[in-house]
This record gives sequence, C-alpha cells and structure tokens, in this order.
Amino acid sequence: MSWIKEVPRPEPWAQANIMRCMSINPTAMQAVMQLGQAVTFGGSPLTRVQEELIATTVSTVNRCRY
Repeated sequence: MSWIKEVPRPEPWAQANIMRCMSINPTAMQAVMQLGQAVTFGGSPLTRVQEELIATTVSTVNRCRY
C-alpha cells in the first residue's frame, strides 16, 4: 500500500502498485497503459505468445516480481 491516495479499481491490472498510485489521474494511467502496450507488444514479427514468453523469461532471470 502506498502513501499516495488511491482510487479502488476492480480490474486485475490495477492491482500493481504503480497503477494504483496513478488511479487518481485516469488520463495519465491510460496513457501509461497505452505506451506499455505500444512498446511491449505488436512491434515485431513475433507472436504475442512468443513475446510473453520472452518477457516472462527475462523477468525470471532478473528476479522481477512483476
């Protein structure tokens, strides 16, 4: 739980701390989500499954909890 005011959101993606902190500014939260989607997926010849597998592997190697 952050010390920053949060607006409760039911969506599963809203459970991440960074998204909960941005919940008071829906416009900023939507912009960050769109940026992440544009940068992470769809910009390569790989399938979504392949991209997710690479992201999961990198996160595991880096010991990232997200």
